[in-house]
Amino acid sequence: MGQISYYIKKAISMPPQDVLKKVINKITTKANNKLQKSRDLNKSTHINYDVPLIKNSYIDIKELDISNIDCKVAQYLSKMYCSHRFDLLGSGWVKNSYDSIALGIEGHKYDMNVEAPQGIANDYEPIDWQKDYKSGYRWNEKAWYKEQRIGHKLGTDIKVPWEVARFQHLPQLAIFSLVDKNLLTRNIKEFKYQVLDFIQNNPPRLGVNWVCTMDVGIRAANMLIAYDIFRQLDEDEIITNEFKQIFSNSIYEHGIHIVNNLEYSEEITSNHYLSDIAGLLFVSNYLDSTEEIDRWLGFSVQEILSEMKKEFYRDGSNFEASTSYHRLSGELIVFSTALILGLDKDKVSALRNYQNNVWKVKPPLKSRYKQAYSIENDKIIFPVNYIEKLYKIGQFTIDITKPSGEIIQFGDNDSGRFFRLSPNGEFKKYEKIVEQYLNLNNYTQDEELFWDENILDHNTFIAMVGGLFEDNKFYNQFKLETSFISALSKKRLLTYNCEENLYHVEINKSTNEILEYRKEDKYDFNKGNILEEIKLYFYPDCGIYIFKSKYLYLAISAGPNGQNDFGGHAHNDKLSYELTIDGVEKAKDPGTYLYTPLPDRRNQFRSVKSHNSPQINDMEQNVWYEGVKGLFNLKNEAKCKLIQYSNTNIVFELSYRDTIIQRKFIIDTDKIIIETLSNKELLTDNKIFDLYSNGYGKLKKNDIL
Repeated sequence: MGQISYYIKKAISMPPQDVLKKVINKITTKANNKLQKSRDLNKSTHINYDVPLIKNSYIDIKELDISNIDCKVAQYLSKMYCSHRFDLLGSGWVKNSYDSIALGIEGHKYDMNVEAPQGIANDYEPIDWQKDYKSGYRWNEKAWYKEQRIGHKLGTDIKVPWEVARFQHLPQLAIFSLVDKNLLTRNIKEFKYQVLDFIQNNPPRLGVNWVCTMDVGIRAANMLIAYDIFRQLDEDEIITNEFKQIFSNSIYEHGIHIVNNLEYSEEITSNHYLSDIAGLLFVSNYLDSTEEIDRWLGFSVQEILSEMKKEFYRDGSNFEASTSYHRLSGELIVFSTALILGLDKDKVSALRNYQNNVWKVKPPLKSRYKQAYSIENDKIIFPVNYIEKLYKIGQFTIDITKPSGEIIQFGDNDSGRFFRLSPNGEFKKYEKIVEQYLNLNNYTQDEELFWDENILDHNTFIAMVGGLFEDNKFYNQFKLETSFISALSKKRLLTYNCEENLYHVEINKSTNEILEYRKEDKYDFNKGNILEEIKLYFYPDCGIYIFKSKYLYLAISAGPNGQNDFGGHAHNDKLSYELTIDGVEKAKDPGTYLYTPLPDRRNQFRSVKSHNSPQINDMEQNVWYEGVKGLFNLKNEAKCKLIQYSNTNIVFELSYRDTIIQRKFIIDTDKIIIETLSNKELLTDNKIFDLYSNGYGKLKKNDIL
């Protein structure tokens, strides 16, 4: 009923002609799907011919600076990946095999193991690509991809098999082989076997790993980067011509799937569509040019520029209303930009000569004369506003980084990445990990140490931006990321003259309504002057405002629901804040935890009760619909506006339905006062939410109570 209600309400809000258009499209799509399904279930879905072997290389391994990679970490992670143990989405280092036993998710556990298929080699144990190895639930590898179900069983998370099949560990296996030459033979064999295992047991359009085109694009790009590096290291010719052909065919099949399953809508595109395009860009650059591949290339370059315009605001922040999705989309843009800058002459020539008149999918492929970029001396020239926005994307991440080195966590966090290159985390005692993380109840391992990735440390992304701009602010300890982007772009740097705080900030008039209810929160400080070197940073498009001083970090959420008001990744966190005083965290956002496995948990973590936002009874700032669709949508009701600011205070007004709330942040030399006024009675004894998630699937007790 929840989903039916969602669609009815959505239809009512649309013009009749748009509803009719959608109905016709639905009928046509359903008929086409029925025909395609019949074909796919009755014959092989692999192509029946060979494409030219992939010979192009975009990563010169001699240019990669691996000095920041700890050899012990490289050895540890290589061992885990080669034994098919993955720590993904809060799983712990768990083996994913056809006979592995799941820990379960909050009591939800499934026993759906099946007999393993024939192995690729005698010394290789197959991965169960269809299994959510956290809950034990298994999707059907023979079912057509568009009929796989999501969120229909409590505790089941389709993101888990998707995450494994993104292959983001393969580039790390290649990089670790550069760090420790003793790892090379084992790692390159593992790369080869895992790719063959996947191709054999995941035919195109069958099973769980072709459902989401986003993951198809990310997988293809990671396969290609790993292949590029390993080919340069492969002195023993472990990567045979036979494998090269199977691999090249699979990459082409990935490209076909992306083009035919673009996550595009005229209403909205998001990080999913951006991932499709970035993946297609890598595919079309590595494959030899043909008329078809050249169109893929022209389209992907076109859409990277288009999505930059749509998905990032003028101030450099992302439109998803999520600081974590800012990194995911930012990585997609930065890697894509670097690859476009590094195009060789043949690929640049393809951008001059592709034919757009036979392009059959939406959106249309423009002619080369109508593209936003230009070509000079066999190089792509980006528009000035594209370069400016790209620089600001990196600056935004610097500004949302707290003194701890972690970002503020406004909106959703699904731990999403495009590439994982440098390991970013720390070794912890296994016993300490089990004690810390509630999601690892009953987890065991033989190793004394546990590598715990820090999902909230985005310095790797800042370093990536440093590969495009010669600016010291983007340089940090993650030298591999900077050198990787530099190598990908053929060292073609971008230039931008940064002038800070020139962005216009609009001041609004406050409501004249009497706000009779008042609440005050105070944080004292006695070690110095909080106002010393204080500065206010504005990101008005996404609604994040940040005070920084020698002793203070205060970030306030006061923006829209994101995604053009769709609110798919927003939380009811308006006028909430994260606060650090003299390096000690005093208030922080609870995070996200999970999406579809536990809908009640999903709604709990995005509710107003979980945040330090002003609260009135059980009233949510934005209502969500019931059902799976409602988990990624907020009704656009809450509106924030800035009504006053200076270097020592800032005032916002929040309105939703018949509620009016003002919140004033006052910064004094020795204290911070947060004054809240409302036309309705405020909860004055609301307790701090006692749970905290520092990455998707991770769950802790809140240490700020």
